[in-house]
Amino acid sequence: MWRASLANVRQAHRLGAGARSIWKGSALTVPSVGRIIKPANASAILRRSYHEDVVYGYRVPKEFEYPDYSPEQLRNRQQQAALVCLVNAYRTTGHRATDLDPLGIQKRQAIPELDPARYGLTDADQTFDVDGILAVKAEDGSTKLSVAEIHQALTDLYCGHVAFEFEHIPDTAEKRWFADHVESTSASHKLDAAKKRRFYELLARSEAFDNFMQKKFGQVKRYGLEGAESAIVALDELFSLCNHSGIAEAVVGMPHRGRLNILVDLLKYSPRALFHKLHGNAEFPSDLPASGDVISHIASSPMLNYGCSSDLHVTMLHNPSHLEAVNPVVAGYGRAKQMYLFDKNTDPGCALGDRLIGIQIHGDAAFTGQGVIMETLGLSNLPHFSLGGTVHIIINNQIGYTTPATNARSTLYTSDIAKLVNAPVIHVNGDYPEEV
Repeated sequence: MWRASLANVRQAHRLGAGARSIWKGSALTVPSVGRIIKPANASAILRRSYHEDVVYGYRVPKEFEYPDYSPEQLRNRQQQAALVCLVNAYRTTGHRATDLDPLGIQKRQAIPELDPARYGLTDADQTFDVDGILAVKAEDGSTKLSVAEIHQALTDLYCGHVAFEFEHIPDTAEKRWFADHVESTSASHKLDAAKKRRFYELLARSEAFDNFMQKKFGQVKRYGLEGAESAIVALDELFSLCNHSGIAEAVVGMPHRGRLNILVDLLKYSPRALFHKLHGNAEFPSDLPASGDVISHIASSPMLNYGCSSDLHVTMLHNPSHLEAVNPVVAGYGRAKQMYLFDKNTDPGCALGDRLIGIQIHGDAAFTGQGVIMETLGLSNLPHFSLGGTVHIIINNQIGYTTPATNARSTLYTSDIAKLVNAPVIHVNGDYPEEV
């Protein structure tokens, strides 16, 4: 017999049903509050089991599978080693030759690794079978392409206004899927007239909103979206993809800049309520003893629908004043909602990321400068904290208050911090909203 202290009893109650199941599995009974029968190795079992799947909340993403090269593709790669080197060079270093700067401050670099002649591919008309090497096909659907066609396809894919970084991913299957997806879908990714009209409408409304705010409320610190209007297009398309993919919840955390534009133009926040607050009034009824919050912290939680049978519930979280402090809040809020959806869902195959997505928006200087970013990323793949994936959108202002990027960070890109968790990175020139 072992008499538990009050602290131990409280600890058992705090651990809840998951802990009780562990103790029960160890032949532990609790006949009364003060008397507990404890096996000799119970403490070790409890400590060990807390990190296993018997505790409530322990969830890991489903394993990703992607077919390996076929024997014919492996043979083709062995025979065309020079071409494999050229394709890998574009996938690895093509981003350094990409036009990413709308201001023209950063110049494109000349990358010698991207020259076909470096690998002995000097005959532009020489034809190769790219099956298993490059997921691009000829106009007739075949995998036979000339050196000139291959070079042009690689330049368009990896050195245009969009750049990709994914070769650092250690999982070969994920890396191959990403490359195949980029190379096989880019040619077919054409926007129809309705989509272009939608993007134009969002951009025009955002610009009109900022012009109106500057004219009518020029004295108010409002953190406009000027120069980064493409972010609202990216969010709209992301919400549309989520809605069509069956995701039920999107939890969004973002800084001050562009917040009002997104709330009014995309998340159904009432302009009347915003103007009421801009005139110095609280968002609460006058008979309540509350003063409310500043305009850069307000939030919204609408239901959006992009032509699907079910709605997408988007929750824009209230923003604390401290830079990036909302990031762990997005992770915790989203995790709690995800566990609730998992408990209520009748489908036992519901995996992390199937029903909820986290979206975080950052400024470039804050993303590299705030330690909470690294701390949140460090928790992002752990079984008790993971959301199954979060989309991070970094608005590259190329300056943090008065500090230029060259004096603010030691990395080539502000997004290099994301490589801490081996996340793929997509760079886009913001002057091309269709690419965004």
